[in-house]
Amino acid sequence: MTSALLSLLEEKRVTSDTISKPSLVTSKFKSINDFPDELLLKILSHFRPEELCLVIAQVCERWNALARDVTLWKSLSYRCDKYSEFSKDVQVLAEAPALHSFIIDNRDDAFQLLELLFDSCGCLKKLNLRFCSLSEDSTGLLASIVAFYPNLEELTLKGCFPLTEAGYSLIPRLKKLSVLDLSHSEELSGKAVRLIAESCQHLKKLNLDDVRKISDDDVVHIIKKLGSQLITLILDGEDLTDVAFSNLSNCVRLQELEVSFCDQMTNKGLLKGIGSLQQLHSLHLKKGHNLTARGLSMFLHRPAMACMVCLNLSECSSLDDYGLERIANRCVHLRTLSLCWCWDVTDAGIMMVMRCCNQLRVLDLLGVVCITGIGYFALVPSHLPYLRRLNLEQCNRVCDKSVEELVAAAPELEVIDYYGHRVVAGMSESSNSTSTKEEDAKWLSADEGH
Repeated sequence: MTSALLSLLEEKRVTSDTISKPSLVTSKFKSINDFPDELLLKILSHFRPEELCLVIAQVCERWNALARDVTLWKSLSYRCDKYSEFSKDVQVLAEAPALHSFIIDNRDDAFQLLELLFDSCGCLKKLNLRFCSLSEDSTGLLASIVAFYPNLEELTLKGCFPLTEAGYSLIPRLKKLSVLDLSHSEELSGKAVRLIAESCQHLKKLNLDDVRKISDDDVVHIIKKLGSQLITLILDGEDLTDVAFSNLSNCVRLQELEVSFCDQMTNKGLLKGIGSLQQLHSLHLKKGHNLTARGLSMFLHRPAMACMVCLNLSECSSLDDYGLERIANRCVHLRTLSLCWCWDVTDAGIMMVMRCCNQLRVLDLLGVVCITGIGYFALVPSHLPYLRRLNLEQCNRVCDKSVEELVAAAPELEVIDYYGHRVVAGMSESSNSTSTKEEDAKWLSADEGH
């Protein structure tokens, strides 16, 4: 065997312990080459596509055949990003008989990689393209995707370019799609989205973030066609009103909802629409400037909030300590909480959350300018034992000493300071840091006012 193979086997800890009957292995087989194909395939199932193609397949004819066994590839995913070598990608794709999932991130040669995929792999179920150049004939490329993979179950075209209405009009032909991500698609129209909702009747997850040509009527149409089955819905809410938000009550199975730019959402849309959802466990409502403190408090008091695991209310500027008290009382299973730029939140509200939401992993307090951390940061190690990230960026009143003591007590915790830097134990800021932060805050307020 090659040294590369030996290294891989050591890395994967492939020994007799990998096999269900080690006594049989040690008594009957003298080396790994004595194993029957069934046992070797079990071992090879622990390897990635590039390892199978570039190392395992090079060992001998038998191992080459085993590395190509379709049973290995039916659950394998291969990813090409801007750092991966094109020559290596070519070799892997040429030997991927039944690749399950293919991901391309930020590549200008995405169309070339896809052409290689068309030639070698006909069993693809998931295709994720993120911020890729699809060549001038992107419509032809999408036509090839639809032709080669009519049974595709998951498609992502996030931020891909150039794409036109003609290209998007081909997506409805993928009748078995259950996951579709068209976020950051500048040319995607409401008409195309309606056609997708009408034809792709198995869709359960739909991402339309930063798609700005979607109207209330388009969202209502999507909900009419797919609302009873959607479990994830992500929208750009810049041009949406309570007409769309109120209809969200018909998405009875929705578990994850994200709406950016909720500027036109009022308490009516929040309470009548989102407030009716009983299975939500992840909710992002950003820039909800028209949501009142009372409306937010009523929403957060619902019994269904007990299911919430991820909650992002960034820039919902009316959220106050009373709302945080509701979060503390209801959301006991919360793991991620983002309160960025919620200016009315004070130490009292954060303290209640810390005392009650002991499953938190991430607490994002960017721009929460009233908090100091005095007295309650010391509770973090005992009350929030799973916390891994605490963001205090732009929190100009936070006490440096409290932060330093917290980092010393919980060195594994990632604490982000006012300037966006991770706080390291024993490296305190200069003695004039507080005044510097206050000056920065004044300049920031002046800029916002201007």
